Order: sequence, then structure tokens, then C-alpha cells
Amino acid sequence: KRTGFDLRMGKELREYLSSSVVYRLEDIRLTNFADGVSSELTKEEGSNKISSLSFNLTHDSRDDVFNPSKGLVLGGTVDVAGGALGGDKDFYRLKTKSSYDVPLAGGSVLEFRLRTGIMDSYGDSTYVPVYERFYAGGAYTIRGYNERKVGPLDPGSNDPIGGNSMVVGNIEYIIPVVDFIKVAVFLDTGNVWAKMSEFGQGDYKTGTGLGLRVKTPIGPINLDYGFPLNEEPGETDKTGKFYFSISRSF
Repeated sequence: KRTGFDLRMGKELREYLSSSVVYRLEDIRLTNFADGVSSELTKEEGSNKISSLSFNLTHDSRDDVFNPSKGLVLGGTVDVAGGALGGDKDFYRLKTKSSYDVPLAGGSVLEFRLRTGIMDSYGDSTYVPVYERFYAGGAYTIRGYNERKVGPLDPGSNDPIGGNSMVVGNIEYIIPVVDFIKVAVFLDTGNVWAKMSEFGQGDYKTGTGLGLRVKTPIGPINLDYGFPLNEEPGETDKTGKFYFSISRSF
């Protein structure tokens, strides 16, 4: 159970450049565990407060936020929790995101995306809590794999426990069929590592597949089918998976 609030302030610095500052205060309570859950969860039993400050800077020159055909996005975020801000957990986190859309013949678009992140504890904390770590696998990261199952798993329960560093890259080729329907071919790759010092050190998991994009009054609807090209952590067989989402996936 997560209860809290955040305060956001943002400013457009130039035509394509914007910045924001976010303060978050949140109480996170973990109780009533099922039998055999991850030890990373059970050691967080009870209530902890997270007090954090985030700084973001983004360059966005896309021609359309929800349906881009060209343009570049470069963004970076720094989060600091605890320390002078109070709270029960001390950690910092750095994240980057980028995407580049290239228009091609017939209204089709080739899109490249890359997200990275590192984080670690400091001060009185000896680790980053499991609910603040990086996760990958599933509809919004690496399709073809179960949600959050790319990266470290608990050796006892086989549950995902996240990590302190992450790289996720995506290539997607989108082809219009009619005005409100498009098909997509994609390739996703990346991984999550337990330690910040392990950032980018191999064992990447890759998935590929096909998708359908439908424009609706409530936002874009995405239906994807992804197939894992590598052995899936915690699974004995490689099987394809369907993903459904509303609004832009990345």
C-alpha cells in the first residue's frame, strides 16, 4: 500500500527544452505476505517513508507527442531520497531516456529508443529497497518476456527482485494501414543488473514480434505479440506472449 503526494514545478526553457522539479513524500506499507515470497520483500515488512527530490531536463523536438513521425527526445532525471530530506531510505538514482523517429516511404516511421539507469544507497542505508529498483521485461520494456522477469530473481521464490542498473533498447518499424490503424515490427533488448558497478556487463535478453496500433478517442491502444530470443529467467521453455496497453508504450 502506497500513500503520499508529490509537488511538481516545471518550466519551458526554450522551444524544445523543458525542466521540472518534483518533491515526493510517500508512506509504503508491506504486510500480509503470501507463503514463500521473496526475502527481499519480507525484510521490508512494515511501514517506511520515502522523501525524495527529482530534477529533470528534457529536449523534445518531436512533431507529435502521441503519434510522432520525426524528431528527437533526450532526457535525464536525477532522484535523491533521504539524507537531508528525511525519510527512512537513503538512495540516489540517475535515469536517461532517448528516442529518435525517422520518417520513411509511405508514411512509415522507424523509431529508435534507449533507456538507462543506475542507482545506489548511501548514508544510513545499505541497500536500495526492492520497490524502488529497476525492472525489465514485459509490455513497456522487453517484449517476449514476463513482466519484470528480466534481471535478478530471488533464488528461493523465483520472484523478480530488481536491480541497481538497467539498459533497455528498442527498435520499432511502424507502417500505416488506414488512418487510425498501424502495424509494427519491433526488436527489444536489454537487462537489469543487481549492482550499479555491473552496468552494461552483458547477458542481454532480446525479444522480437509484431504489434497493432489503433487510434481511439481515449488514446492509442497497443496490442503486441513478442517472442523471446534468449532463455527466459526462471522459465524452462521459450514461449511468445501477448501484451495489451492503452496510451503510448514508451
